[in-house]
Amino acid sequence: MRREGNLRVGALILAAGKSVRMGEAKQLLALGNGTVLEKTLENVRRADVDEIVIVLGASADVIREQLPAAVLEHVKIVVNSDYETGMASSLRAGLDGLGPEINAALIVLGDQPFVRPATLDRILEKYRDTGPRIVIPVHNGRRGNPVLLDRSLFAEAMALVGDVGCRAIFGRHTEAIIGVDVDDPGILLDIDSREDYERLRRQG
Repeated sequence: MRREGNLRVGALILAAGKSVRMGEAKQLLALGNGTVLEKTLENVRRADVDEIVIVLGASADVIREQLPAAVLEHVKIVVNSDYETGMASSLRAGLDGLGPEINAALIVLGDQPFVRPATLDRILEKYRDTGPRIVIPVHNGRRGNPVLLDRSLFAEAMALVGDVGCRAIFGRHTEAIIGVDVDDPGILLDIDSREDYERLRRQG
């Protein structure tokens, strides 16, 4: 249980993409005892976030049906009908879906099921302890995902268009970025192809 008065963080899980290179919904690919999206969501639920919003788009109805009812009780589903215009529309839909009491967003990619809950908590702790506007995890000198964005930057992020994420605004705020070193290669691993999936499934 966190102390009363701590900054509140909502997690956005961006899972609206069409998975063109995969040829099927990568969110529903089998992984462990569930799917890629379920594993990603499980890790987020084990972290110390105050709210979880999942942004769906392509195959939204099918994906929603696959999520266990017990899971749906603890998350908010937002459907991005403009998902084909790119990631910016999903980011906008997710940020808009967060409650007004949320101070920052932890922006999680739906195809990164190997990010450890402890890594997510490291990011959250850095934000709650020092209040930077942007927090990025770093592994072996390389920046990864998820990133945390303070509410003061939501308007800029929501103004983005096309197939870009919130990193598109980071160049304007280099002084606001805090890196957090983590011993977690999962922040650098995502699933963009069948080969990625098969390799990561063997590793996982």
